[in-house]
Amino acid sequence: MKNLWLLCGVIMLIPYISADEFSAAPEPVGVHGTIDEIIQGIDLDATLEKVTIFSKKDSVSTEQFERKGLLVRRPNAKATILMCHGFMCNKFDVGFIRSLFGPEYNFLAFDFRAHGELTEGQTCTFGRDEANDVIAAASFAKEHPEVGKVPLFVYGFSMGAASAIQAQADHPDLFKGLILDCPFDSVDNVLKRSINTLSFSLFGYQVYIPGRQLLHKYAFHPYVQAVIKPLLKLATNMDSRQIDTHIVPVTPHETIKKVTAPCFFICCKKDKMVSIDAIKAVFDGASGYKKLWLTNGRCHCDSFFYNPEGYSKRINKFVASILDDSIQHKKQNKIIEDVYPLDAGGPII
Repeated sequence: MKNLWLLCGVIMLIPYISADEFSAAPEPVGVHGTIDEIIQGIDLDATLEKVTIFSKKDSVSTEQFERKGLLVRRPNAKATILMCHGFMCNKFDVGFIRSLFGPEYNFLAFDFRAHGELTEGQTCTFGRDEANDVIAAASFAKEHPEVGKVPLFVYGFSMGAASAIQAQADHPDLFKGLILDCPFDSVDNVLKRSINTLSFSLFGYQVYIPGRQLLHKYAFHPYVQAVIKPLLKLATNMDSRQIDTHIVPVTPHETIKKVTAPCFFICCKKDKMVSIDAIKAVFDGASGYKKLWLTNGRCHCDSFFYNPEGYSKRINKFVASILDDSIQHKKQNKIIEDVYPLDAGGPII
């Protein structure tokens, strides 16, 4: 899955090869970042800006982390999409999202702490401190002399979606709308589901690892985390040892209760990391307009790869309904479920 995200990101960077580059001293954008380099001609009238975003280390510290980002802007854009990647990904892995929305939007992607560029001394907290990165990136976009003129939306998948929920809960006016692909309900439940699946084969029998209840009970203890982190690779195919992590309680199913902005939730019915019950717990907590699409995607965050046409149509329709205010006349609580898979005659859109 990681390779698929990376491949899409690389493909989306191909137009940059022939662009004209202009280097200059970093230009401050408010207090939340700088424009480091401007590249013209990447796609018709689009401009690429390489930017640095200043994010608070945590909710109480005055120390800041520098996060690198890419801003694609157009002079007549009607909105900006802030793109938040998942665990073990980076800003390039969400580049394909630009092709889903078309040329009438700006796009800002950035590296979460401990991911991508400039990771020394940083740890991933699966959404708690990453919310500060989202807030900083959103503030940068709003303070940008061009991009700040239009509404701001957020698209996030997995950890990025959970981080966006945390950020919006702390700042209710941060985004006009949220597209949330496979946000987990809580770190505690993710650990519980992962630990409960830990097993090995012995003489043809599947044997579950003993002490699973104790591992879950003390999962947030620093000594137990030394055991938990390697086990995550076995349970989720996500090697946390490649990213410096600190597992802390994060509860999107609770913080979503503070979110009143329109939310579009997406989840694969076969997702082993975020179950249908988990996504419904987050969905149920949202207090504003909300829609949940349960797809036939084959695994975590696979909805786009399984049905890109339907994916593009639904997320564009969601954003458009907010921009033209038609969302006020729609059913405010809706769940859509794909019944028939594509190879059994199911509709593409």
